[in-house]
Amino acid sequence: MATNVQLPDGSHLDDGEVVVKTAKDWGLTVKSLVLTNQRLFCPADLTGRSTVTLPLTDVLTVELRKHWIGFSTIVVETKNRRPASFGVHINGQLVRSDIAAAVDLAKQSVALDSSTPASSTPTGDRYDQLRKISELKQSGVLTEAEFAEEKARILKQP
Repeated sequence: MATNVQLPDGSHLDDGEVVVKTAKDWGLTVKSLVLTNQRLFCPADLTGRSTVTLPLTDVLTVELRKHWIGFSTIVVETKNRRPASFGVHINGQLVRSDIAAAVDLAKQSVALDSSTPASSTPTGDRYDQLRKISELKQSGVLTEAEFAEEKARILKQP
């Protein structure tokens, strides 16, 4: 995970926020594409003239739309704004799955922070959490150390 990445809109990383991936990590030329553990910075539309900052907890869906002609497109729908979209000439499925995994993890973290004590978490949720963090590790979103830490935390839940 990178720590010295320039954010597209000139903003700074918040406390506890880290850059997960950038366009360069995916092999893309979209300069304004940065994924952190809390936000997605991406073009507002296919023209790429403006950039939006999307809190991951506001994201409803992340879709890869394959077209007959031209590049595939990632479309990110959120609660309060028009969908953001940007072209992906390679690695579209990987970009979509990395963003979706980061969204799931961000929402899970918020749910854990605001939920009742861990003792009320059903066992089935624990296995789902383990599956999700395993997917994040496989896609490169989580490092081995972060995965081990999250796994240990999840396994401590009753």
